[in-house]
Amino acid sequence: MNEKEWSGTMGVFRKVEILTDYTRNGTFQEESEFRKIVISIYYPDPDGLLENNESEMKYMDLFRPCEQQAREILQDIGMNMDFIDGLSTSISEGALQQKFKRSYPVIIYSPALGLDRDMYIYNIQALVKQEFIVVTVSAAYEAMFTVCPSGEFMNQSEVMRTIQATDYTELHHFISIRKKDIQHVLDHLSKLNSRMGIFDMDKVGMIGHSIGGATALDLTMEDDRIKAAVLLDASMHLYIENEVKNNTVPLLVLRQKASALEALSNILQEKIAKDFIKGQEKLFRNWNGYKSFLKIRNATHMSFSDMPLFEEDETLYQRTCGIHNQINELVANFFQEHLLDQGKDYSTFISQNHSDFCRINGSGDEISVN
Repeated sequence: MNEKEWSGTMGVFRKVEILTDYTRNGTFQEESEFRKIVISIYYPDPDGLLENNESEMKYMDLFRPCEQQAREILQDIGMNMDFIDGLSTSISEGALQQKFKRSYPVIIYSPALGLDRDMYIYNIQALVKQEFIVVTVSAAYEAMFTVCPSGEFMNQSEVMRTIQATDYTELHHFISIRKKDIQHVLDHLSKLNSRMGIFDMDKVGMIGHSIGGATALDLTMEDDRIKAAVLLDASMHLYIENEVKNNTVPLLVLRQKASALEALSNILQEKIAKDFIKGQEKLFRNWNGYKSFLKIRNATHMSFSDMPLFEEDETLYQRTCGIHNQINELVANFFQEHLLDQGKDYSTFISQNHSDFCRINGSGDEISVN
């Protein structure tokens, strides 16, 4: 993706913070101290302070001050460092010190298993330019790496290298850790707000990818601070209908092209594929609030992150850019309508025929618009 495709009329500030939850310690075997949660707060620049600003970060700058350690890991997993090194952002480091003139709706972001919290820049920037604040939440020791602003570099836990995809118990344990992390973050944002007034805590949405999507779904059912949720190819096989069951919140479910059992069985173990569709059908059937299930026709599981942009395949790169543009439009319109109660752009948009996505039912089968 070239610089123009990630540029826009409004700049984006980022403030990285490390929070400590003194009620928890030893969450992972490598975690000898109290639970650390690293967050990135991305917020708008409505006053144009960043116009023609030379402080805009390169993509690898997101991992400061541990760029070299991050680089080595990304290189080891086959990422094209030439692509990454050539990618600029619209992001500059911010301070979050002043009292703000107005508040902004907040989107909490939970990443896929193993991914860094900030590997969704395509979507983060698009949302901030629509005047949302996006707060990405780390999954320390679960992600391939986590960078602290102090310079501490948290490597992935050993347990993550041996976990099996069918170990639902351990995966649910990870979800429970993430939910507590995010609730701690929400508490922190409320405290910050008392002196800054930047976060509209009455309009909090959530986005989660993969296991982050399962986390978003669980948390939405438990925590009434979440007012709308978007699931990016969420781990539906981990969905358990919650006893607390707050299931009237507007929900957008975006799936990859393998949204039905037959296609899913070609890429997942048979048990997981069957459990996945069971969970998806149950969610579709039992969700009482507004729900929209869509399939992005050309997307794979990782298309919902930045990762495919960095593989050595120009065709995939261009296709991913198109998928990202579609996701950005859908997610922004959904939150405008169902979190902010502004207009009917989302409903109108999906009521038409589209070549890039289609509506699906609980089984993942395509539903005709007409």
